[in-house]
Amino acid sequence: MVHSRFMFKKYSVLILSFVLLVLSVAAQTATQKPIEIDFFTKVKRIANLKVNDDNIFFTISKADKEKNNYSTALYQLIEDKPVRLAKDVSDYFFQDGGIIFQSVREDTDRENIKKGEELTVFQKLSSGYGEADEWLRLPFQTEQVEWIDKNVFFYTKQYDRNFDRLLKANNGNRKEALKQKEDNKIYRIFEELPFWSNGRGDISGRRSHLYFYNKGERKLLSDTLESVSSPELSPDKKTLVYATKASYDGKALEGNQLVTLNVETLEKKVWPLFDKASYGAYQFLNNDEIVLTINRGQEHGKIENAMFYRLHLRTGKLAEIYDGSVYGFGNAISSDIGGGGKQKITFDKEGIRYITTNVDQAPLIHIAYKSGQVTFLTKGNITLQEYIPYKDGFLAVAFVDQQGSEIYFIDKTGNATPLTSINKSLFDEHKVIKPVEITFTNEEGRVLNGYVLPPANYEKGKKYPAILDIHGGPKSAYGTIFFHEMQYWANQGYAVLFTNPDGSDGRGSQFANIRGKFGGIDYRDIMTFVDTALYKTAFIDENRIGVAGGSYGGLMTNWIVGHTNRFKAAASLRGISSWLSFSNTSDIGHTFTYNYWGTDIWENGQLLWDNSPLKYANHVKTPTLFLHSDEDYRCWLAEGVQMYYALQYFEVPSRMVVFKGENHELSRSGKPLNRIKRLAEITGWFDKYLK
Repeated sequence: MVHSRFMFKKYSVLILSFVLLVLSVAAQTATQKPIEIDFFTKVKRIANLKVNDDNIFFTISKADKEKNNYSTALYQLIEDKPVRLAKDVSDYFFQDGGIIFQSVREDTDRENIKKGEELTVFQKLSSGYGEADEWLRLPFQTEQVEWIDKNVFFYTKQYDRNFDRLLKANNGNRKEALKQKEDNKIYRIFEELPFWSNGRGDISGRRSHLYFYNKGERKLLSDTLESVSSPELSPDKKTLVYATKASYDGKALEGNQLVTLNVETLEKKVWPLFDKASYGAYQFLNNDEIVLTINRGQEHGKIENAMFYRLHLRTGKLAEIYDGSVYGFGNAISSDIGGGGKQKITFDKEGIRYITTNVDQAPLIHIAYKSGQVTFLTKGNITLQEYIPYKDGFLAVAFVDQQGSEIYFIDKTGNATPLTSINKSLFDEHKVIKPVEITFTNEEGRVLNGYVLPPANYEKGKKYPAILDIHGGPKSAYGTIFFHEMQYWANQGYAVLFTNPDGSDGRGSQFANIRGKFGGIDYRDIMTFVDTALYKTAFIDENRIGVAGGSYGGLMTNWIVGHTNRFKAAASLRGISSWLSFSNTSDIGHTFTYNYWGTDIWENGQLLWDNSPLKYANHVKTPTLFLHSDEDYRCWLAEGVQMYYALQYFEVPSRMVVFKGENHELSRSGKPLNRIKRLAEITGWFDKYLK
């Protein structure tokens, strides 16, 4: 009895503290405007941060509701103010005393490109940054370019075997081949695996070729059915390194190869460092060495972070720097107001630096070459999108707390000072709700955490509906940064719950490795978190909780409604309903399924079926909304349709919304009006069943 009274007092104090914190948050937002459904269209995304002669440059992207698209412009930070230099600039570099960027400015050029003409035009902003002048015009298309100088460079270019066949059939007459290609749009032809790719469309027969351009002469350096990516030149411009997907005709091999090329002789060398490896980020440490990440998960038969190596290109010596077991490469924190960024490895004399995912943040860390010691180079609640060394510290595009992205200077002690206030006033004048942390212990005894966004305008003693939001991935993570979808729901009177269960990024390879465990420990982590959140809060109505999630979160939503009736409504977004169909339709189906289950439908189809949400659709009682895009080739439309079909068959209230011309990235980069419609559909569904 003494123990029971002690526990009651302990949790009573905890709940009281939580309520006081929520009341404090509500008081702070009382005079601010609510987060509206189109708030994301007002947020500016900062990216492509670069420095030239101590001058800071970057791009800003913003949604345009009227045009239903996005615009991107080049800016310079001048006297602490962002000054626009040029519109329609997505990337740029410094050369010949100016800023160079790719852009077609002439209407006749745009029309010719629409007709199928190949053309690349680079513009140059000179000192003073007035109007841009044409710098270089090329009678072919380019993707990635590595410059030796204006007249000598390497570049990648799209190759289409199907169009090449049309050219040959028309004796090289490009005009006739283009006309025939247009006529052939009434059907699609697939001859390879993968045959489509999310965000790229049909890719059967397509490759990315590597060329060398030398004063008007072009030389193809890759095989016809080989695909090249991410070329990078050494500082002395004598060595090119790139990754290649080996030639294939039919089924593509998993993984890739690392290749170096002598710029003078154009002689290539393939580096067979490991079997079944994927070579990712690589940067030149000096003219003779590169630092690179290598993912060996397929070789080891598990999900794991990439490892960091140092490769000497003259001696062939390969040295491991860090096994990546705890701190993987890159920011995996989910965001719907921008993110990504060019995440690079940089160096000092003692080791390497990179952005990692640490639980629910993305800090900058340093790994020592000799000892492998990890040092955090940033402090506090910060999530970096990209960074570059600058003076005695770093410049970074980052999210801090619940603010939008800004440019920060990070000093040598790790403190971050904002250099811009591009999004600050927008966020300050709106009711941005601060997430409240909830800790819980899972079945393995691991202490995990999640968060609750209290409803805006919270009133003590009142009960509110709640939405559990599950992230994608699964090797992704929710952070402590602003997430528009959740903030909108909180401003609509919902409490919002989110956590990072087993399988998420941010806690190392062992935690992320849920191979063969989907719907097991991850499901129980989520349910334990919900139970704990209900126990530790006093304002959530346990009889009015909904669940939503996209991609992996959609899979888990489908799984949850087939295994419990505790949720009164659900929204399954671009999810998986059957591992059998997913593995044979998704652009990553056969590789993803094998990597996460260790089998395929012919080796052990029963295992995949037993772990498919569709198998349990006859148990579902939860009203469920399904939302999909017809060009989502990651989780193809059939995944949503099958589950919707089943619920209609079993007479469970359900609704299917399909967005035309959108793909798996609808919630992050879809057309602005479609993103608004998407969020309206989800919110309307929960309003119907939870309010």
